[in-house]
Amino acid sequence: MESSSSSPRTVGGILNSPRAQRRLIIFSGGVLVIGFIAFLSAFLLRGTSGIHSPLSTLPAHTHVKLVKAPPSKEALQVARKFIETAVLRKNLDQAYAITGPALRGNMTRAVWDKGTIAVAPYPAGNTKTAAFTVDWSYQTQIMLEVDLVAKKGSGSNIRPHLPYFLGLERKGDKPNGAWQVNTWISSWHPPVPMAGGGG
Repeated sequence: MESSSSSPRTVGGILNSPRAQRRLIIFSGGVLVIGFIAFLSAFLLRGTSGIHSPLSTLPAHTHVKLVKAPPSKEALQVARKFIETAVLRKNLDQAYAITGPALRGNMTRAVWDKGTIAVAPYPAGNTKTAAFTVDWSYQTQIMLEVDLVAKKGSGSNIRPHLPYFLGLERKGDKPNGAWQVNTWISSWHPPVPMAGGGG
């Protein structure tokens, strides 16, 4: 009668071998990588003709290089006119033409003239004298800062002065395009109260 020690090795006995374990890990990892690549190929190339797709003949879309330039007098004039019209809510028909799509959106002239526009109003009394600080100036873009002072009698809920960022861009991003205001944001933010209320 044969001894039980001569019986074939069980699966558990094979997996107890360090060499067999390493081979199993390597095999499992290979299967996982192949499956992952197959999934990505199916997902990313779905609906395309893969490597046989024709090359595009359209020109590549590149960003226009900004060229530094002295502040444009025309841009400064447009900036002041914007404050005197859109910000003060006066002669809004004049403000429409000098406001760019970032602020005006798809708003029609008729809707714009009603005054419900994406330009924060402020009852400034120094629109004709407020100084502009130039943050940067290029041929097609300029960013200004202006500190507006409220006219007397504006009310206790109005800050006495309020600084704004005022950005202009040339229409169509062309060096000879008309200047339009595309940024009007207050640079002042109310202070955040300290936790616990102090004391």
